[in-house]
Amino acid sequence: MQLRQRHRQGGQGAERDAHRLRSGLIWTCALGLMLLSVSFAVPDLRSVVERATDAKLGWLAVAVALEIGSCLGYVATVRLVLRRGPAREIRWLAWAETAFGAVVPVGGAGGLVVGAWAMREWGVAWSRIANRSAVIFLLTSAVNAAVLAVGGLGVSLGLGGATTPRWYGLLPAGVALVGLVLFMALPWLTRGGRASRVRWLRPILTRTAAWVADTEAVAFTPNWRLLGAVGYLVLDIGALWACLWAVGARPPLMAIVVGYQIGYLANLVPVPGGIGVLDGGLLGALVLYGLPPAETAAAIILYHAISLWVPALGGTASFVRLRASVAAGSPLRGAAVYQATGAEHDPASTRSSAAAPVSSPVAAPVSSPVAAHVSSPVAAQVSLRCRLTA
Repeated sequence: MQLRQRHRQGGQGAERDAHRLRSGLIWTCALGLMLLSVSFAVPDLRSVVERATDAKLGWLAVAVALEIGSCLGYVATVRLVLRRGPAREIRWLAWAETAFGAVVPVGGAGGLVVGAWAMREWGVAWSRIANRSAVIFLLTSAVNAAVLAVGGLGVSLGLGGATTPRWYGLLPAGVALVGLVLFMALPWLTRGGRASRVRWLRPILTRTAAWVADTEAVAFTPNWRLLGAVGYLVLDIGALWACLWAVGARPPLMAIVVGYQIGYLANLVPVPGGIGVLDGGLLGALVLYGLPPAETAAAIILYHAISLWVPALGGTASFVRLRASVAAGSPLRGAAVYQATGAEHDPASTRSSAAAPVSSPVAAPVSSPVAAHVSSPVAAQVSLRCRLTA
């Protein structure tokens, strides 16, 4: 009864996610067409569109290839965090998250929602879902901060042709470094009674520290998929760089790195596909760092189209497959994914729980209603599959 009830609730969750994705795609197309119409109606904007249509196809092909590489980097990152799960379902899940993150309002949170739905259907406890989602978010955020710090220092030193004032680089680099240090020090700060004396804040800091400890365990464990977390960001920046070259600009590299990350803050505004909002944020930030306005505006149009539709198309196809797989309700698959995300099989959780004396439900072993209905021979097959896909 409990299993059927969760399956019915999961079907409703899948329908909600599908509706959210469809709505995001429809609104993205509508807003894009509206802005395109406005661009042709305004003479100054029309010249920007014409410049974009005259872009060099070779560089655009490079941009598409880099964007595909960026998406594959995210897939590798999710496979790193859920490293013992069945590879096919985890790849579908990761691609689906890129689609939701691209077209659904509230940015990347949309991707985390569909990931939570899928893992819940696989029998993973909510505490474990929160842990794995937080690790993915914190790992990619740490890479963002590290790259921003490097880019900011490069701008301040004038590397890569940057010509802006030195503090244009030092300020974002300093903010990124301070955030990264606090991020890494949080488990230590909450250990041994050093947590906040404010009662309501203490459990929040303790749980966040457990997530950070798990993230550090993943980040400092040698694995080639760590390159995916770096490639997810760097290759996306590379796609913007290629679009700038496609329209004839010769941009300073470090300025692109910093301007890209500052401009992407505009994507926090909940607009489907970031249409208009992301473009304005990137244009303002990149022009601030010395890039030419006309060429930059044309390049951003091209980049936004590529960075939106590459994950949207690939992720939508993967979401359809993932939804069908979840609807099939294979107990072998469900138990395999449970084993993949169970704390007792995850060295990261073992390490973080050993480091923190506070008992946390995040790193605790969880029971799975799916796994409980699997016979011993099938459980043995699941264990074997988990070892093969580690």
